[in-house]
Amino acid sequence: MEVVQRILFQRDEQNAALVQKHFGSVQGATTGEMLAQVESLKGVLAVGTGNPYNGRKMYLNSCGKCHVLFGEGGRIGPDLTSYKRDDVHTMLVNVVNPSAQIREGFENYVVVTNDGRTLTGLMADQDARIVVIRGSEGQSVVVPRSNIEEMSASPKSLMPEGVLKDFSEQQVRDLFAYLRSTQPLATR
Repeated sequence: MEVVQRILFQRDEQNAALVQKHFGSVQGATTGEMLAQVESLKGVLAVGTGNPYNGRKMYLNSCGKCHVLFGEGGRIGPDLTSYKRDDVHTMLVNVVNPSAQIREGFENYVVVTNDGRTLTGLMADQDARIVVIRGSEGQSVVVPRSNIEEMSASPKSLMPEGVLKDFSEQQVRDLFAYLRSTQPLATR
């Protein structure tokens, strides 16, 4: 999806038509569809219990690539440790629609360089001469401001939509059992 967004950012009508032909609409789900997903997931969480130890493994293989929880994980997205994780509805809204509320400092920037490259990621650093963009894989790219043709904040989060779509109902319960835990798990 990130590559498709980069193509669309070029604002080329021919490329946009090809994206539409091969990928369909990339606008994302509507608010109504996302709220329906949230309500469905709330129902899944309400009808069983999860195993936080299994959830921790799932977290480290998915969410933990970008987010830190209890000192474990990547540093691309916000640290979830101090996040209000007992509010299931708000957590689900943020997981189902990560672009609904992007925390300050975690805005996704799109930078087009004079040589035609398109970079997307968080603005890790900047000064009068350079901008440092940290991509979704954690790599940082230093771009001299003199080489930037266009730079803007994107309304789309780096976190993709649909991260729970391939999880079974039990896996969702396990993941949220871990996400909602109040302290690090004892090692088994």
